[in-house]
Amino acid sequence: MVLESLAEEPVEAFEASDFTQALAHIRTNPGIDIALIDLSMPGMDGFSAIDAIRRTAPDIYLVVVSASEDPQAVRRALDCGAHGYICKSAGSASMMKGIRSVLEGDTFVSPNIVVPETRTQTQCEFDAERLRKLLTPRQRDVLAMLRQGKSNKEIARDLSLAEITVKLHVTAILRSLACENRTQAAILAAKVGL
Repeated sequence: MVLESLAEEPVEAFEASDFTQALAHIRTNPGIDIALIDLSMPGMDGFSAIDAIRRTAPDIYLVVVSASEDPQAVRRALDCGAHGYICKSAGSASMMKGIRSVLEGDTFVSPNIVVPETRTQTQCEFDAERLRKLLTPRQRDVLAMLRQGKSNKEIARDLSLAEITVKLHVTAILRSLACENRTQAAILAAKVGL
């Protein structure tokens, strides 16, 4: 309803129950102008999802609509590529203002949040050189295979390692890169071109 009130013509909206479905909609509907996402949608860490959406559709406007009013979360969302951050506690008038502002090319953050100027250390700030310094050559090999979507068993077979060794490498990779799961690590590897 909020989006329909912004447009002078009918609005086509796609709903997604998780990030995987949201990415599928974005891939199959290249004409989507704006994506409204919640950081706590299932399927992927919200910050990794922002990055994945930005890589899939660089021209799409991306707005986080979240219950979290944590200034560090807002800063991190913006650093990862979000164009706006609207609190769910905001009324529909504030939401409309935020969406309109983003569609006009501005960055919008709900007015009750003071966003810190300093960037937090996040996955978004990794580059290929830093990633190479953090990981051993074998861990980089494992990460490259994670990026290909291979299971621990497949990685063990391809690298002639024991499956438990692969599991230990994956755990070390996730810890070193501050990732919560394999998907986040794979997305980060893709982002830096590993």
